[in-house]
Amino acid sequence: MQDLKKDTTKEGPRSSQLSKGRERFLAHVIEHGFEVGRRSPEDFVRHFPPTLIMEGLKDQPKLRADILVQATGVKEKVAIKKSWESCADDLQIALDENETTASAIMRVFQLDDRVRYLDHKLLWSYVTEGEFWKISPSRQKEYAAAKSHMAFMLGRALEDKLVSHADIVEGITVEELASRLPKSELGKIIKGALDCGKRNAPFTETDLLGSMPPDVLVNYMPLFQVWDAIIDPKIAIDHGYTNRKKVEKSSDAPSELFGSAPPVATAPTPATLPADQAPVSSGEDELSAFMPPTTRGASETADGKDDKGLKSRPKTPPPPLPPPAAAAAAGTGTGTGTGTGTGKSEEDPSTWSQEFDEDTEFVDAADLLDEEPTINSKGGIGGKESMV
Repeated sequence: MQDLKKDTTKEGPRSSQLSKGRERFLAHVIEHGFEVGRRSPEDFVRHFPPTLIMEGLKDQPKLRADILVQATGVKEKVAIKKSWESCADDLQIALDENETTASAIMRVFQLDDRVRYLDHKLLWSYVTEGEFWKISPSRQKEYAAAKSHMAFMLGRALEDKLVSHADIVEGITVEELASRLPKSELGKIIKGALDCGKRNAPFTETDLLGSMPPDVLVNYMPLFQVWDAIIDPKIAIDHGYTNRKKVEKSSDAPSELFGSAPPVATAPTPATLPADQAPVSSGEDELSAFMPPTTRGASETADGKDDKGLKSRPKTPPPPLPPPAAAAAAGTGTGTGTGTGTGKSEEDPSTWSQEFDEDTEFVDAADLLDEEPTINSKGGIGGKESMV
């Protein structure tokens, strides 16, 4: 049993035979994590203990038996008869008693089977544990492993056609590349562009990244920027390794960046509405009752329309005409009188019948002053002044 405890994961690189590019990519990335020392078999078994491994293999009795036989020494005929739960218990006991190792398990449980039978989102969670793209350059050994791992991700994604060269250039942007790359690398890019020009061939993103492969790119670009611009949105999210959704970029900056709330739509004011759509408040109805009829009629037909299209309003009788004394004081005639505008007014006799009966007898003021009689309105004899 002693030979089972040897670290057998470093037997050289192995290649995936899976048919789908997204599966090959995941299988290679997991294996590369072991090769550069970013991840260990112990990390994998911590994420996928014997229960999860054997449950994933519940329909694969031969593969379960192979793991159990090589990792614990159980006879194959016995192991193949066991249920997946029993296999999980035996494998966990062997780990707890140091009768096997995580490396021995991973040697049997090879890269393609991990991706075939385990949940891809859980595998991606294992790959990204620790957020290696945020490691500080001051931690030289870990940072070197993180750079190597990220460059490998970019290269594999291109090879497995998860992303294109255009996706990488679009994610990082040409402006960012120009500001980050040293003159020596920019010179290579310019030389490549000139060579394409001599051949009358277009200089594409493939040519650009041909002059600057992923291992060079990660030397000059911050790892977190490469992750945020390419690996996370264009690989993890687009190919279903995570449940998160892509955040679409907007050309309009959010209003909170400028410290102001977004504009609020307001209803048009009555002044901006057409006359036949202007709202009429109850206060206007009450006020119109005290307005002279001519004033109200002018306001209602100011737009040249008759009042048939307007909201009907309650009809109120006009106020009574002012008394003659008030009209004289105002200097103008009232009702149907003909005021001259000189401070005097002439009374219309036709209005007398509104205040006096026809049989009322009028008395001349001279009679009340004991003056000599004059010819009064009844045709009588007048006084001295009228005879002169």
